[in-house]
Amino acid sequence: MTPIRLVWSGLAAAVWLATLAPASAAPRKIDFNRDIRPILSDNCYACHGPDEKARKAKLRLDVAEGALAKHGSSAAIVPRDLKKSELWARVTSKETNDVMPPPSTAPLAARKLRIL
Repeated sequence: MTPIRLVWSGLAAAVWLATLAPASAAPRKIDFNRDIRPILSDNCYACHGPDEKARKAKLRLDVAEGALAKHGSSAAIVPRDLKKSELWARVTSKETNDVMPPPSTAPLAARKLRIL
C-alpha cells in the first residue's frame, strides 16, 4: 500500500470510529420547547390545554401561567423541585385514581419520564 493510500485509509478508519463514539460525554441540556412541550402536548393538552370546554380540574398546562399557578396548596410545576410538583407526583403515581395520564390512555414511557 502506498503511503498516501495508507494515510487515507487511516483517516477513513478514524472517521468511522468517531461516528461510533458518543458525540459528547456531557448530557444534552433539556430545552422546554424542544423536549418538554411535545410530551405535554401529546399527553396532557387534550385535558389541560387551550380548549376551555375540554379542560379538566381548571388546570392549563399549555401556558406557563397555568402550569406554575397554585391550585389549592400545590402547583402543577414547581421549577427545579420535583417533590413539590404535582405534575411529577401524578405522572409517577401508582394509584389509579391519581395517575396521569389516566389509566384509560397509555402511560408515559420511561424515556419521557427521564426527560421530565
